[in-house]
Amino acid sequence: MEGGRVRALHFAVDWVDQHPVTWLDGAFPAVYHADGWTLTLSETRLDAVPSTQMSEDEARSAVEPILRTWEAALEVDQRLVVTFFYLVADVEPDVPETGTAAGTDFAGAVGKAFDATVEIERSAPLEPDWSWRDTDVTLSARTACLRPLRNGTRPVPDAAYWLYTHLKTWAGNDEKVAHERLNVSGHYFKRFRMWGANSSERKVASSQLYLTTQQKASLSRVLEELVRRLHLVESGLPPGARLDLADWPDA
Repeated sequence: MEGGRVRALHFAVDWVDQHPVTWLDGAFPAVYHADGWTLTLSETRLDAVPSTQMSEDEARSAVEPILRTWEAALEVDQRLVVTFFYLVADVEPDVPETGTAAGTDFAGAVGKAFDATVEIERSAPLEPDWSWRDTDVTLSARTACLRPLRNGTRPVPDAAYWLYTHLKTWAGNDEKVAHERLNVSGHYFKRFRMWGANSSERKVASSQLYLTTQQKASLSRVLEELVRRLHLVESGLPPGARLDLADWPDA
């Protein structure tokens, strides 16, 4: 194979959480397997080893969708924001004198966390469902809604109304299509829309709602569930059991 065979790709790991993160003793290294790749994760580095022969470009094209899936699943299901930055490839050369490593795109990464007083201790991240796929639609839902909702920079009602408009656009501006694709009832979806759209934190009008702390907490849980269902549907997976008003969560 011209250019040599990749033995491993190496990535820097940048973690972000809503709180300072302390990793439990023995959390790393952690080893995962996905689509023919062996992924060895430490706090600051990821080593990705392919099971078949391929060039550096082929290897990167194959592994990077897996890493995007991993980033999405960690954020939605485990509340960890992580980014993998490509560093370098170990290459077994066709001609020994050509060297053992290919170019670097990123020199390093520095971990950071939101300013908070609660320190979270974590074990290594659980293995995700590798059948997930991350799309522009799901990425927007995480970065513009889920992430600021969790870190407190976007009020719950405002996040809810943003997600409603995002889901409606995703469904071709048809609210019925949106809630049917997510497998929630029209009544469930309507409450989600009304609590976000008419909250006194968003608008001043005769129809405004004054949401209690408990109602905002339950609405936040609904947002979490709808973003998760959006990821499942975008991945071609079932969104989960049908939800009606009786399933609306308590705080």
